[in-house]
Amino acid sequence: MNKELENRKFITLETFSTLWTAEVVKNRLIEEGIHAHILNANVSYSFGPTVLEGYRLQVEQSQFLKALNIYKNSLQDL
Repeated sequence: MNKELENRKFITLETFSTLWTAEVVKNRLIEEGIHAHILNANVSYSFGPTVLEGYRLQVEQSQFLKALNIYKNSLQDL
């Protein structure tokens, strides 16, 4: 694995109750050049939604404020 990728730190921007909403926000952030991924995306298929505490959208720590600004100003009402 690339050393640069290994050293990246990701933090949770938001936790969503639906995978669809998390995917929409993630894709918008990626369009803006922000490294983002969703934790727990496959858990509901294995265990069902009752076990899942939500889909955690994480962004690279160094891009958190930019991501938060985009989310709060244009995506929070999804």
